[in-house]
Amino acid sequence: MALTVGGGFNSYRAMANMRKTSALMNKSLERISSGLKINSASDDPGGLAMGMKLSNEVNIASAERQGIDNAKSFVDSQSAALQSAADIVGEMKTLKTSYDGAVLAGTDTTAYESEFQELRSQLGQLTGQSFNGNSLFTTTVDASDDPVVAGVSLDDIDLESALETDGSGARGTAIKLADPSDPTAVTLADAEIYDELNDIENSVLSELGKSAANSSALGYASSYLETKEANLEAARSRIMDADIVEESTNLSKYTMQYEAAVAAIAQANSTQQTVMELLLFP
Repeated sequence: MALTVGGGFNSYRAMANMRKTSALMNKSLERISSGLKINSASDDPGGLAMGMKLSNEVNIASAERQGIDNAKSFVDSQSAALQSAADIVGEMKTLKTSYDGAVLAGTDTTAYESEFQELRSQLGQLTGQSFNGNSLFTTTVDASDDPVVAGVSLDDIDLESALETDGSGARGTAIKLADPSDPTAVTLADAEIYDELNDIENSVLSELGKSAANSSALGYASSYLETKEANLEAARSRIMDADIVEESTNLSKYTMQYEAAVAAIAQANSTQQTVMELLLFP
């Protein structure tokens, strides 16, 4: 019977299996270390293109949401200034009531008038407030370019105009409550000032209502964009991100296969060596 040396064939087959298993093991290691299922175009060209597109959409949605949130912060600052203005006008009405009572009692009204004019100065300061260098009451707030968010309708807020009268009252002339440049033009001694303050307070509260509506609309827009961003990220993750548990299991399997292939090569080489020794040393 002829003696055949099959160790070489078995060794080459084991080496081929070892190389294949090594490639799979390295792929699992790459996915685990990077956290990505697709690390190059060769892994999945279509998946990579879709994943990149979704990543861009996630970034755009995030930028849009940040812009909406900044706009909401701007509008909320408007609301705070309007609330302060309404409180000041309400305090002015209280001063007018106290002033008239002091006049009837024949007491000094100078302190009331001084405080009234000081409150007018504070109103003037409120109309000039800014947010990150932008005037709170002369800057137009633009919505996002997103088709849904772009539908948000934001009302312009004008505090200075709200602090003015149209001149249709008993005085017959318009007043600018927030302009104390001529402190004698508007005083607590004016008989019609209380009614004018009441009209101005209603105008300020109306602007406050519009500002609150703007804030609410922006809040809903931000919530929508946050949900959109999360859904886009989830879709991107399903395509691009590696399943670490699955890849860890695969790595363990490929490691055992690799070690088995190494053992098979060693065994094949040992067998071949034994045969050669038998042939050389009968």
